[in-house]
Amino acid sequence: MKKRLKIILVILLLLIISISVYKVLDINKFQTNEQFKEQQGKQSFQNSHPATGMNVNNETVNVFSTEKSKQLKEVTSKNDITVINLFASWCDPCKREMPELVKYAKHEDKGVELVGLNVKDKRKPAKQLMDDVNVNYDVYVAQDDFLEKYKSYNIPTTLFVDKNGEIKKVYLGELSEKTLNNLVTQVKEEI
Repeated sequence: MKKRLKIILVILLLLIISISVYKVLDINKFQTNEQFKEQQGKQSFQNSHPATGMNVNNETVNVFSTEKSKQLKEVTSKNDITVINLFASWCDPCKREMPELVKYAKHEDKGVELVGLNVKDKRKPAKQLMDDVNVNYDVYVAQDDFLEKYKSYNIPTTLFVDKNGEIKKVYLGELSEKTLNNLVTQVKEEI
Protein backbone atom coordinates (compact mmCIF):
# COMPACT_ATOMS: atom_id res chain seq x y z
CA MET A 1 0.00 0.00 0.00
CA LYS A 2 2.83 2.40 0.87
CA LYS A 3 4.48 1.66 -2.47
CA ARG A 4 1.32 2.63 -4.40
CA LEU A 5 1.00 5.84 -2.40
CA LYS A 6 4.62 6.74 -3.22
CA ILE A 7 4.01 6.06 -6.93
CA ILE A 8 0.86 8.23 -6.92
CA LEU A 9 2.70 11.05 -5.14
CA VAL A 10 5.60 10.90 -7.62
CA ILE A 11 3.16 10.99 -10.54
CA LEU A 12 1.33 13.98 -9.02
CA LEU A 13 4.61 15.76 -8.41
CA LEU A 14 5.72 15.18 -12.02
CA LEU A 15 2.35 16.41 -13.27
CA ILE A 16 2.60 19.61 -11.20
CA ILE A 17 6.15 20.22 -12.44
CA SER A 18 5.10 19.64 -16.05
CA ILE A 19 2.20 22.08 -15.77
CA SER A 20 4.43 24.68 -14.12
CA VAL A 21 7.06 24.43 -16.86
CA TYR A 22 4.37 24.73 -19.53
CA LYS A 23 2.92 27.86 -17.88
CA VAL A 24 6.32 29.50 -17.56
CA LEU A 25 7.08 28.83 -21.22
CA ASP A 26 3.67 30.14 -22.23
CA ILE A 27 4.10 33.33 -20.18
CA ASN A 28 7.50 33.94 -21.76
CA LYS A 29 6.07 33.54 -25.24
CA PHE A 30 7.02 37.16 -26.05
CA GLN A 31 10.44 37.27 -24.47
CA THR A 32 11.98 39.85 -26.75
CA ASN A 33 10.82 43.32 -27.61
CA GLU A 34 10.91 42.44 -31.31
CA GLN A 35 8.62 39.45 -30.76
CA PHE A 36 6.23 41.68 -28.82
CA LYS A 37 6.22 44.26 -31.62
CA GLU A 38 5.63 41.55 -34.21
CA GLN A 39 2.56 40.35 -32.35
CA GLN A 40 1.36 43.89 -31.73
CA GLY A 41 1.61 44.66 -35.45
CA LYS A 42 -1.19 42.17 -36.07
CA GLN A 43 -3.61 43.81 -33.67
CA SER A 44 -6.65 45.72 -34.74
CA PHE A 45 -9.23 47.95 -33.15
CA GLN A 46 -10.86 45.87 -30.45
CA ASN A 47 -13.21 48.36 -28.93
CA SER A 48 -16.35 50.26 -29.63
CA HIS A 49 -15.21 53.44 -27.91
CA PRO A 50 -17.84 56.06 -26.99
CA ALA A 51 -15.82 58.79 -28.77
CA THR A 52 -16.22 57.04 -32.13
CA GLY A 53 -18.40 59.26 -34.31
CA MET A 54 -17.78 62.41 -32.27
CA ASN A 55 -16.27 65.46 -33.97
CA VAL A 56 -13.09 67.21 -32.77
CA ASN A 57 -13.03 70.12 -35.24
CA ASN A 58 -14.35 72.72 -32.80
CA GLU A 59 -11.80 71.86 -30.13
CA THR A 60 -9.35 74.61 -29.28
CA VAL A 61 -5.82 73.44 -28.54
CA ASN A 62 -2.57 75.27 -27.92
CA VAL A 63 0.43 74.72 -30.16
CA PHE A 64 3.01 73.30 -27.74
CA SER A 65 5.97 75.22 -29.14
CA THR A 66 4.31 78.65 -29.30
CA GLU A 67 1.38 78.29 -26.88
CA LYS A 68 -0.87 79.98 -29.49
CA SER A 69 -4.45 78.77 -29.73
CA LYS A 70 -5.64 76.85 -32.75
CA GLN A 71 -8.72 74.87 -33.67
CA LEU A 72 -8.17 71.19 -34.46
CA LYS A 73 -10.11 71.83 -37.68
CA GLU A 74 -6.98 73.57 -39.01
CA VAL A 75 -5.10 70.28 -38.61
CA THR A 76 -7.72 67.69 -39.55
CA SER A 77 -9.05 69.43 -42.67
CA LYS A 78 -5.74 69.14 -44.50
CA ASN A 79 -5.40 65.34 -44.08
CA ASP A 80 -7.37 62.29 -45.16
CA ILE A 81 -6.55 60.84 -41.74
CA THR A 82 -5.17 62.66 -38.71
CA VAL A 83 -3.78 60.36 -36.04
CA ILE A 84 -4.10 62.14 -32.69
CA ASN A 85 -2.06 60.50 -29.95
CA LEU A 86 -3.09 61.52 -26.42
CA PHE A 87 -0.12 61.41 -24.05
CA ALA A 88 1.37 62.76 -20.83
CA SER A 89 4.91 62.78 -19.48
CA TRP A 90 3.88 60.90 -16.31
CA CYS A 91 2.47 58.00 -18.36
CA ASP A 92 5.02 55.16 -18.70
CA PRO A 93 3.35 53.51 -21.74
CA CYS A 94 3.31 56.95 -23.40
CA LYS A 95 7.05 57.25 -22.80
CA ARG A 96 7.67 53.78 -24.25
CA GLU A 97 5.59 54.37 -27.37
CA MET A 98 6.90 57.85 -28.21
CA PRO A 99 10.11 56.62 -29.93
CA GLU A 100 7.90 54.31 -32.02
CA LEU A 101 5.74 57.28 -33.01
CA VAL A 102 8.87 59.21 -34.00
CA LYS A 103 9.83 56.29 -36.29
CA TYR A 104 6.32 56.27 -37.77
CA ALA A 105 6.36 60.04 -38.40
CA LYS A 106 9.53 59.69 -40.50
CA HIS A 107 7.64 57.51 -42.98
CA GLU A 108 3.99 58.47 -42.60
CA ASP A 109 1.82 58.03 -45.67
CA LYS A 110 0.70 60.88 -47.89
CA GLY A 111 -2.63 62.20 -46.63
CA VAL A 112 -1.92 60.98 -43.09
CA GLU A 113 -0.56 63.15 -40.30
CA LEU A 114 0.43 62.12 -36.79
CA VAL A 115 0.05 64.74 -34.07
CA GLY A 116 0.55 64.55 -30.34
CA LEU A 117 -2.00 65.93 -27.89
CA ASN A 118 -0.58 66.51 -24.43
CA VAL A 119 -3.22 66.04 -21.72
CA LYS A 120 -3.36 66.68 -17.97
CA ASP A 121 0.35 67.43 -17.84
CA LYS A 122 2.86 70.05 -16.77
CA ARG A 123 4.75 71.87 -19.48
CA LYS A 124 8.32 71.32 -18.24
CA PRO A 125 8.25 67.50 -17.96
CA ALA A 126 6.30 67.24 -21.23
CA LYS A 127 8.93 69.33 -23.01
CA GLN A 128 11.71 67.25 -21.46
CA LEU A 129 10.11 64.03 -22.70
CA MET A 130 9.70 65.41 -26.22
CA ASP A 131 13.30 66.63 -26.24
CA ASP A 132 14.57 63.28 -24.95
CA VAL A 133 13.00 61.37 -27.86
CA ASN A 134 13.44 64.13 -30.49
CA VAL A 135 9.76 64.38 -31.36
CA ASN A 136 9.44 65.09 -35.09
CA TYR A 137 5.69 65.70 -35.32
CA ASP A 138 3.46 68.56 -34.22
CA VAL A 139 2.35 68.55 -30.60
CA TYR A 140 -0.59 70.42 -29.11
CA VAL A 141 -1.92 70.87 -25.60
CA ALA A 142 -5.54 69.89 -24.94
CA GLN A 143 -7.98 71.89 -22.86
CA ASP A 144 -8.56 70.49 -19.36
CA ASP A 145 -11.93 68.95 -20.24
CA PHE A 146 -10.78 67.13 -23.40
CA LEU A 147 -10.43 63.68 -21.82
CA GLU A 148 -13.82 63.83 -20.14
CA LYS A 149 -15.55 65.21 -23.23
CA TYR A 150 -14.24 62.37 -25.41
CA LYS A 151 -14.52 59.73 -22.69
CA SER A 152 -10.82 58.94 -22.85
CA TYR A 153 -10.00 57.91 -19.32
CA ASN A 154 -6.85 55.94 -20.12
CA ILE A 155 -3.76 57.07 -21.92
CA PRO A 156 -2.15 56.53 -24.23
CA THR A 157 -5.20 56.69 -26.45
CA THR A 158 -5.01 57.30 -30.18
CA LEU A 159 -7.82 58.85 -32.21
CA PHE A 160 -8.09 58.28 -35.96
CA VAL A 161 -9.89 61.30 -37.38
CA ASP A 162 -11.10 61.97 -40.94
CA LYS A 163 -10.78 65.29 -42.79
CA ASN A 164 -14.20 66.38 -41.50
CA GLY A 165 -13.03 65.99 -37.90
CA GLU A 166 -15.02 62.83 -37.20
CA ILE A 167 -13.38 60.25 -34.97
CA LYS A 168 -13.51 57.07 -37.06
CA LYS A 169 -11.63 54.76 -34.69
CA VAL A 170 -10.09 54.81 -31.25
CA TYR A 171 -7.16 52.68 -30.12
CA LEU A 172 -6.46 52.26 -26.41
CA GLY A 173 -2.96 51.45 -25.26
CA GLU A 174 0.65 51.55 -26.29
CA LEU A 175 1.50 51.56 -29.99
CA SER A 176 4.46 50.33 -31.97
CA GLU A 177 5.34 51.69 -35.41
CA LYS A 178 4.14 48.44 -36.95
CA THR A 179 0.81 48.52 -35.13
CA LEU A 180 0.24 52.13 -36.12
CA ASN A 181 0.90 51.30 -39.79
CA ASN A 182 -1.54 48.41 -39.54
CA LEU A 183 -4.24 50.56 -37.92
CA VAL A 184 -3.86 53.40 -40.43
CA THR A 185 -4.28 50.86 -43.24
CA GLN A 186 -7.49 49.60 -41.62
CA VAL A 187 -8.89 53.12 -41.30
CA LYS A 188 -7.99 53.92 -44.94
CA GLU A 189 -9.92 50.86 -46.08
CA GLU A 190 -13.01 52.02 -44.18
CA ILE A 191 -13.01 55.67 -45.23
